[in-house]
Amino acid sequence: MGTIRRIERDDVGAWAALRGRLWPDAEVSDLLSEARAYAAGTSQTIALAWIACSDAAHEYLGFVEVCVRAFSDGCDSMPVPHVEGWYVEPVARGRGIGRALMRAAEEWARAEGFREIASDTEVHNEASLHAHQACGFEEVDRLIKFRKELA
Repeated sequence: MGTIRRIERDDVGAWAALRGRLWPDAEVSDLLSEARAYAAGTSQTIALAWIACSDAAHEYLGFVEVCVRAFSDGCDSMPVPHVEGWYVEPVARGRGIGRALMRAAEEWARAEGFREIASDTEVHNEASLHAHQACGFEEVDRLIKFRKELA
């Protein structure tokens, strides 16, 4: 399966690349800037992040990053750790890497005294829905957001 560990300064480039695969519509420079801020200890949003690496080839296989939100829909406690990003490379899926990343986030949250952890996904992302359920998450709400440009 590989190694799950906290992200370090040397991981920033690879982590930013993985983030870009999770959020392909995001600006690459923003993803890299956020990763650099985290590694420097100056991130205003990411509380903690972990990376999964293969033991043999030292490949980066996935990551999970957590922030602490004032509240999260469906949660009883406040504040609450929230999984902002969770990604495993397609070739590495189905090997327990995602579950191990999530377990690292959960263990940290417990150690920090939190009683719950939250996450979300887009309504159409069935793979993410199933991955969350496999890790013991329960669905608490569905939401479709709208916008209208006013000319």
